This record gives sequence, structure tokens and C-alpha cells, in this order.
Amino acid sequence: MLITVNISLDYGRCEGSGCGACVCICPTNVFTLKAGCVSIKSPEYCKLCGNCLEICPYGAIEIEEIDGTF
Repeated sequence: MLITVNISLDYGRCEGSGCGACVCICPTNVFTLKAGCVSIKSPEYCKLCGNCLEICPYGAIEIEEIDGTF
């Protein structure tokens, strides 16, 4: 099953390199840290595990399942 997701990052809340927990905990490397900022590198690899949502102390990440197709 193919899952399509929309991942958004609230840069007003995200602490970037001051935290970076989502980059470290994501098992599929959806996030990256460059020049002190977290960015969404590969949203297509998101498996909806929720690790990033649980670890982000600022509530800066939102993930929405768009579609489930076979």
C-alpha cells in the first residue's frame, strides 16, 4: 500500500540545530539539518510512525495522511 503524506514544519516554532531531535529519531531520514535549519528532505519515505511528533518539544511538525492507494 502506498501512503501519501503532507508534512509541514512550523519554522516559527522549530529550534533547528538547537534541537534537531526529529532528524535523529526518524527511521527513514525524512528530515535533514543544513545550515542550522531542519528541512523536510524526503516526505515520500514517511511511514507515519509518529516518532517525530512525539519527540518534538515545540509541536512544530504536522503530518497528514492524504491518500492510501494500492
